[in-house]
Amino acid sequence: MCLAAVVALPAQAAAYRGARPAHPAAVPVPSFGVAASRGMQELLGSGDHSPASWNPLTGLWGAQISSYWWQSALAVTTMVRYAERVDSAAPLYQRILLQTYKRNVYGARWQFANTYTDDTGWWALAWLTASRYELYYQHDRKDAARFLSTAEWEARFIAAQPKVCGGIEWSVGTPPNVVTNAQFIALTAQLSRYRSAGPFYNPALASSWLSDAQGTLNWLEASGLVNLETGTVIDSLNSSCHPIGGTLTYTEGEVAEALTQMGNTVNSWSYYEQAQGFLNYTLSPASGLTYHGVLQEHCEATLGACSQVLFRLDLPAYKGLFVNAMADWDASTGSNAFAAALDTQATAVVQNAIRGPHNDVAHRATPHTCQFSFHWTGESDPAPMGITLGGQESALDALTAVLPPQP
Repeated sequence: MCLAAVVALPAQAAAYRGARPAHPAAVPVPSFGVAASRGMQELLGSGDHSPASWNPLTGLWGAQISSYWWQSALAVTTMVRYAERVDSAAPLYQRILLQTYKRNVYGARWQFANTYTDDTGWWALAWLTASRYELYYQHDRKDAARFLSTAEWEARFIAAQPKVCGGIEWSVGTPPNVVTNAQFIALTAQLSRYRSAGPFYNPALASSWLSDAQGTLNWLEASGLVNLETGTVIDSLNSSCHPIGGTLTYTEGEVAEALTQMGNTVNSWSYYEQAQGFLNYTLSPASGLTYHGVLQEHCEATLGACSQVLFRLDLPAYKGLFVNAMADWDASTGSNAFAAALDTQATAVVQNAIRGPHNDVAHRATPHTCQFSFHWTGESDPAPMGITLGGQESALDALTAVLPPQP
């Protein structure tokens, strides 16, 4: 259960796991650690066949016929980040990684690539993260090498696509957007760093990946899609190569992530300063992406509006990507600049986003593991999203970010 274990926790253990004062409502609020643990059980497959659970038949998340594709890549990343945070090499994590890989690598989507370049980028980042986990936590160099090879194959696939307006396409034959190019920067910067030392040391590849990252960043800055002075993002280019669209939490977050990873790779503080600008802007009232400090998408400001958005099942995944960007910035810089903001998100999740099997707050204490809703602000919505994989991932990312790292 999501809540039953909370009541039984000793006071000392509850404090260590990040317990917070009880919610004013009658239903108790779980600690961050308990909510994360139960939510991860749901993600890994609790047996209730929710859309937030891994399906061993497909090796993906969601129903057998309508599996989530790119969100499954994020689920891999969410799972690995949690396992690393709690210092776990449990066999279940490796089994899910291997099953996900084996059941999907030789299908119609060759090497986890498809016509949507950003989908390919999310999978590349997932397998790179999985490679590091296999190497440093599972101590399995063979699987680490296999996952790294896949990540690099996908990076080459992305790089080989035609450059519309000079940038990486969002999908084949369409103009580029911010998130796809920022993804590629984050990916290739991390590949460069991974290849710069350790058992997969390859200086030629490290240099090549860094060149790709820097070239893409130069284009992104010149395109008018990002403003390094204000920390703001415009979504994409139109067919005339002019910037159009507004901001989302994940576009701001992925640009910050790209700059943070560049800072890690070249050891330059200037990149961290630029990344901080995008994070600070998003958390400011001017962005419209927070409500009393809690992350929200623009459509959440109007009740019922998010359920009308064309990409409504994508939206719930976005906050988690921004949360990860904050957490990675703090970890990379050795700073606690975003610790309070991260705590605010996790507190909002446990107070407002825990749901039962029917997106029903009243069922939070049923014998189901934790599921999480799209809305974190506590504002009721007449047309709720329901339980989605993206919502589960984002909430788990928020909870994982505030767990005390294990020694």
